Parts: sequence; structure tokens; C-alpha cells
Amino acid sequence: MITNYQKMLLDDLNAPQSYGKPLIAWKGQTEFFRDPAAPKHPGALPPPLPTAFVEETYVLVMLQRPVTVYRGYETQGLKAPFGQDHPSFYLGLVNQRQPGKPDGMWWSPARPSLSIDNLGLGSLHREQDRSGPAVKLEWNRIDYYLEAELSPRTLVYAGRAAPQQESALYGGRKLGGGGMQFRLTAPPEQAFKWMKRYTAS
Repeated sequence: MITNYQKMLLDDLNAPQSYGKPLIAWKGQTEFFRDPAAPKHPGALPPPLPTAFVEETYVLVMLQRPVTVYRGYETQGLKAPFGQDHPSFYLGLVNQRQPGKPDGMWWSPARPSLSIDNLGLGSLHREQDRSGPAVKLEWNRIDYYLEAELSPRTLVYAGRAAPQQESALYGGRKLGGGGMQFRLTAPPEQAFKWMKRYTAS
């Protein structure tokens, strides 16, 4: 039986001005919707990837129009990403980090305007661009954003970002999530014809 949230997500993705056609939907690894035209591959996402979505619910979508997407990433090779007085450095946690990189598989169709459009807003406003996709500071400083475009008929996994709780060492903020996010089914070098880089303000 499809829950109210699952129906709402399918309806959102299937709306006339939305991204494309829902083909298969899962909660975790359990399929609860399949369109007759759905392909056999790709299948469900492996654990723990579904936990990045609200209620572990996500949909394989075939895009019906070009969709611009964005990804934040941080400068590589920093020995003290948040300064030498930050717990991540003096407690020896830096080596445990897996910082956001430009060639990642997670992208957002929401333009991070507060961070890249030189609006002159304070950091408090720019945090909204982090809250929607629920990108924790320990995951990603977000020094830069990439903009790219997915072509019609591209297959992506789509769903809303699950809330996240930052570690107390990184501020302990609750990131509400809820923004639409995509997980690519092919590496960025295959999925995109072009990319543009912005420095995050």
C-alpha cells in the first residue's frame, strides 16, 4: 500500500511542470511502484544510500526536459579545513573526513542563489542553501558550486533530502532537508556535456 508521502512524491514528480516521468519507486530496497515502460536496470540503490532520502523513498525518473543541477564541493588537500583551532584538526578527525568533491553523484536542481549570485547577504542567509539539501558541514565546506545540465531522457534517482543532524564538533545544527535531490545513474563525465564553476560566497 502506498503511503500519503509516497503518493505526494510521485504526484510532484509527475506534475506537468516537473522534471519527468516516474518509472520505478522504492522505499529502501522495496519496490512499491513500477510503470509498464520501466527498464530492468538500474535497480534499487544499495544501503545506506536510501537513508539520504525522506522516508528512504526515491524514484527512478526519466527526464522529459533539460534540467539544470548544482553540486557544492570543497578545496582538496586542506590539512586544517576549519582552522588549526577547530576540533576536527586538534582531535585528529581531519583524516576521517570524506570531503565533497566535484565528481560526486549527488546533485540538486535547486539553484543556490544566496551563495553564488553575489547578493551580499550574510552567512545566516546563505545557510539556507545548505539546509534544503541537508549537507552537513563535516561532509562538505562548500567552497565552490558546479552548475551542469541533464539532457531529456536521462535517468536519475529523485527524492527529497532527509533531515540531518550535524555533530556538535561542527556546530550541532539541525538541517531540515526537504529539497529535491538527484542521484546520477552515470558518472558526471558521462551525464553532462558542460559544467560551470562558481565560487561560493
